[in-house]
Amino acid sequence: MAELAGGATLAEIQTLVAGMMPRPASTPPLSEKTGAATGSQTQEYALVDHQHPRLTSTTYATLDSNGEAAIAFTRAFTNKPGLNLTETDAATGSQPLVLRGLSWVTNAQGQYTGVTIQGRRAQMLPTINPLSGLLTLVSGVVSGVNTVFAQLTGYNVFGGSAAGATISVIAVARSDVASS
Repeated sequence: MAELAGGATLAEIQTLVAGMMPRPASTPPLSEKTGAATGSQTQEYALVDHQHPRLTSTTYATLDSNGEAAIAFTRAFTNKPGLNLTETDAATGSQPLVLRGLSWVTNAQGQYTGVTIQGRRAQMLPTINPLSGLLTLVSGVVSGVNTVFAQLTGYNVFGGSAAGATISVIAVARSDVASS
């Protein structure tokens, strides 16, 4: 091979230039980061069709006759994810729905892969018949008050059935921990 100026061959210069050229990254891109980062890998670049890891799992479910639904996430979470639980397609005039996560589902690696959701509807207070007549009022003050307390003791205003309610469940990787 012919030598070029400085004594290097064409093959040596091509190898040198190829070593200095950035190349496609061979690992998937990192997920988003709180505070962001500019990066430092100047010898690698992302290809146009690269994809960042998904940080959320979004699904719909219908509550069963017990007002519960077992949700399987569309991805696993290293740390317990944040949950956003919302009723969708609520019937006009229906009472508000209270939703909560009852228990988490984890895999053998300890990752969070699902959650059991419980929903309960608000319900009206029990009907308490008003006292009528002066004699009933005077003689029934004590028993009337006791009746009111008996009907309200242990009453759960959010104990109504939520069977059949459709809910949206969004699980989001936490940003307050190092690994999502």
